[in-house]
Amino acid sequence: MGDDNDERPPANPADLEALAVPEGFELGADGGYRATDSIDAKWAARGPYVIPLSLDGREAVSFEPRQFSGWASYLSEDFERSRALLLLHIGPCDDGPAAPLAIREVRLMTFEPVNFPGSSLLRLIPWERIEAAVNQPSRRAILADFVDPRFPAPNPGPRDLHEWPFQRPKERLSQPDLRLEVPEGYRKPDAFYAEVAERFLQAAALSPRPAQDLAEANEVKPTTVHRWIREAKARGLLALPGDRKPRTPDENT
Repeated sequence: MGDDNDERPPANPADLEALAVPEGFELGADGGYRATDSIDAKWAARGPYVIPLSLDGREAVSFEPRQFSGWASYLSEDFERSRALLLLHIGPCDDGPAAPLAIREVRLMTFEPVNFPGSSLLRLIPWERIEAAVNQPSRRAILADFVDPRFPAPNPGPRDLHEWPFQRPKERLSQPDLRLEVPEGYRKPDAFYAEVAERFLQAAALSPRPAQDLAEANEVKPTTVHRWIREAKARGLLALPGDRKPRTPDENT
């Protein structure tokens, strides 16, 4: 096991010798990559990446500002009142191509003695809304720096818990515009279904009824939106962990 400063960009260990050492890393004695002080300083200046889960910003996930960490905190008034901190390890849900991000591990911490709070607090976690938020295509591009793309990702735990786990959005979130420009005709281009995916995940991060919200915004029936969503998934433009079929032993060998 490495120490807390270990950073391992995606690479097959057998191929490490054939790869150039990435900028900001150095090759350790064990053949692994370690972040240099310069990259640590850049990440400290960059700060956490915060994704709001409510319009007022009281509910959010905040990602540790460390390359390939994958650790995020979930912030809500319920957890704040309970004097508890919830940490989530985010990573690919499987080793398949273009695997969606999923919650891979949960750690619950309390700041004062309480009767065991786990079961009551864990029921408050909005699993589906968090996974919808981190899988928005516009956010995945940013999270590529924060989340290790390997499965299963190495997981030494977060480095420190001083400030980033408590960082909420600095500004209120505007109500997302869920309206779509719907092309005429039955067959529609990929660009339309890519927009369906983005708008659906925007709604799903904030609402327990995203398809209904999308239908109301576009003055169509919910069945129409469900058809759009199915087509977006069929074209590989919308992926969530719950949609992945379990891999068989033959597929894993």
